[in-house]
Amino acid sequence: MLGVVLLAAAPGVAQARRRSFWPGGARFAVSLTYDDGLDSQLQYAVPELDRRGYKATFFLTEENMAARLPDWEVVAQHGHEIANHTVHHPCDLRKFDARSLETRELAPMARFIRQYFGRQPRTFAYPCGFIGLGQGDNHTRFARYEHLLRHDFLAARTTAGPPNTIAAVRADPLRLAGFEPTYDADVVAPGRRYLELAEREGAWAILVFHDVVPKWRGEGDASLKTHSAVLDLVEKSGAWCAPMGAVMKRIRGRR
Repeated sequence: MLGVVLLAAAPGVAQARRRSFWPGGARFAVSLTYDDGLDSQLQYAVPELDRRGYKATFFLTEENMAARLPDWEVVAQHGHEIANHTVHHPCDLRKFDARSLETRELAPMARFIRQYFGRQPRTFAYPCGFIGLGQGDNHTRFARYEHLLRHDFLAARTTAGPPNTIAAVRADPLRLAGFEPTYDADVVAPGRRYLELAEREGAWAILVFHDVVPKWRGEGDASLKTHSAVLDLVEKSGAWCAPMGAVMKRIRGRR
């Protein structure tokens, strides 16, 4: 009988332990991330985030956002994380090697962020979600890119994949999976399913957005209505919502 009781209690015990990993007893974690440093993010996303009290991660590309640098400095002052997304957003990296990518894209963007935002960027988003660098087979190209990033970044994010389990993050923090809920269509359902899966697994959900606009125009956009609805889901879920750097530090600091 005792064995039956213990077996029956085990799932509840496991669930309690999983919840206790995240601050405040949250069931899972969510990071809201925005790529490319786009004007629409300043106009629409930042005010919505600030109204809700959410702090997000903004992966900036210098060529997109330099003209509105003072506005982005205010974003950082509001407590949002400013992170590295290269200077020019190169997607096809077959003509780069580690040295050229470092000297032309990664290091200059890091200096730019340090100069104007006063901090060293510790998180990175792969432009276009491409994780291969230079020539060779996929294993070689993936390993080359990760080796380069390992010196300067705690975590790096792609653009497609399931929620990140704690074990997966610890095993490979430079290939975290993000999920863009409105990439293919301006609907809420994909985001809902993704967050529900993260909650079941006690995992880290990383949502990805690009342009946030009044009306969805095509792939990569999020309409104001749907963007707000996805944030409503996050709010109602009881998840711990924090920038990527903060979540990564939490995972690194707890065993």
